[in-house]
Amino acid sequence: MVAEIMRCCIFLRNLLILFYFLFSQAHAFEIIRDTELEQFTDDVLSILLKANDLEVEELNIYFVNSNQINAFVTGGKNIFINTETIIKADDYREYASVLAHELAHIIGGHIFNTSIEISNLSDKAMPIYLLGIIGLITGAADTGLMGVMVGQASVNDGFTFYSRTQEASADQAAINILCKNGISGKFLINFLNKIERFETANTLDAKSYRSTHPLIQNRIVWIKSSLANFENCNFEIDNEMQTRFELLKAKLHGFTHPHTETEAVYKTSADEDLYATAVSNYFKGNHAKSIENLENLIKKNPLNPFYKELVGEIYFVNSDYNKAVSYQLSAIEEIEKANDLYFMIIGNYLLYLENTEETREAISYLKKSISLNSKNAYAWYLLSRAYAQINLIPLANYATAERYFLTGERELSYEFAAKALKHIEENSPEWYRSKDLIEILKKKVSNNR
Repeated sequence: MVAEIMRCCIFLRNLLILFYFLFSQAHAFEIIRDTELEQFTDDVLSILLKANDLEVEELNIYFVNSNQINAFVTGGKNIFINTETIIKADDYREYASVLAHELAHIIGGHIFNTSIEISNLSDKAMPIYLLGIIGLITGAADTGLMGVMVGQASVNDGFTFYSRTQEASADQAAINILCKNGISGKFLINFLNKIERFETANTLDAKSYRSTHPLIQNRIVWIKSSLANFENCNFEIDNEMQTRFELLKAKLHGFTHPHTETEAVYKTSADEDLYATAVSNYFKGNHAKSIENLENLIKKNPLNPFYKELVGEIYFVNSDYNKAVSYQLSAIEEIEKANDLYFMIIGNYLLYLENTEETREAISYLKKSISLNSKNAYAWYLLSRAYAQINLIPLANYATAERYFLTGERELSYEFAAKALKHIEENSPEWYRSKDLIEILKKKVSNNR
C-alpha cells in the first residue's frame, strides 16, 4: 500500500489535509487533520461542555474520510467522526447533536468492546512525508465501526441488548446536554431521520447498524420522551456558527467528492460555492481557477485564515515558496487559536528556501508546533531535517529519536538517542530527554536482540 501511495505522491501533494491511514488486516480507513475542521469542532464541543466538568482538551477527536454517515467512540475519550456526517448535516446543530450523543457515551462511562481496540494512535504512528502537509500513520480498525453513531461496535449478538441499552441512554443524555447548553434537542431527531433515509437508499450488511442498534423510530420515541422533560428546548440559531459550518461543509465536499459532483452542487457565486470549487479545482489541477476563487473570498473576508492557508499551499505545490511563506504567515496572524499544523506548515515552507536564516526560523516554528502537540511525528521529522540543514547533527539525531519513538520503531529510536547523547550539549533539555528515551527503550531493545 505504501509503495502505491508514494507512486501517487505528485497528485497527493495537492491535498490540504494531513492524512493518517489506520488499518487492520482486512479493513482500512483514513483519518484526516485540518485546522478549520478541528477548530470548529472544538468550538461546538466547548458549547456542549459548558455545564460539565469534562474539558475539550481531554478529548481525542479523529475525523474519518468516508462517504458513510458515522460517528463512534472507543475506550478512553476518543471520538471518531466521518466526514460525510458533517456534509449531510444541514445545520451545525445537527452536527452538535451527533457530538452530544458521543459525549453522552463518554460521560456515561460506557465500555466499548470492539474486537480490535483502537488505542494510543500515536504509539503506532508512522509518518511518511509525501508533499505539502501530507503524512501517514498506522493504527487499527474493525468492521463493527461502520454503523451510524456506533456506541457498541461488536457485531456479536450477545452484545446486542447491551448496545441498545447504551444507545438509549446516550440519546436521552444527549438531549440533556443539548437543552442545557442552548441547542434545540429536535436537531437530534432531524439527524436520525437523515440516517433512516440514508439506510433506505443504501443497503447495509446484516452485521452492521441494524443488527447492533435500536430502530431509528424507537430512538426517536425515547428522544421525544426526554424532550418532554424540558419546558423549552427551542433556541435561536447562531448565525455566525452556521456560516462557518456552511463553509466547512463546502470545503469537505470539495475534498471528499468528485469534481463534477462538487460543481453540480456548488454552482453559484455564494461564498461556500466559491470555497467548495476552489478546493475541488485544486485537486483537479486547475490551480489558476482555485486561486481566482480564493482571492475573491479574501477580498470579501480578509481576516479568514483558511482561505490564505489554501492559497499558500497552492503556491507551495507550484514551487513558489516565497509566496507560500507569505500567505501562511498571514494565515498564522489571523488564526484565533494557535494550532500545531499551522506552525508545522510554515516550518516546512521555510525549509524550502534553503538558507541559514530561514532554516533557523523554521526551527523556531517547528518547536512551537511540537510544544502544542508533542505527538506530531511529522513535525519531529521536519525538525530533524532543519537541524541537519544547518549541520546541527546531534540535535538532528535527537529529533529523529523522538520521531521513531512515536512511530513505534524502538530500536531506531534507541540508536539515534544514543548517537545524540554522545555529542549533544550536556544538561540541555535535549540531553536529558535523550537519556530518558534510552532508559525507556533499553529493556525493550535488549529483549528484541
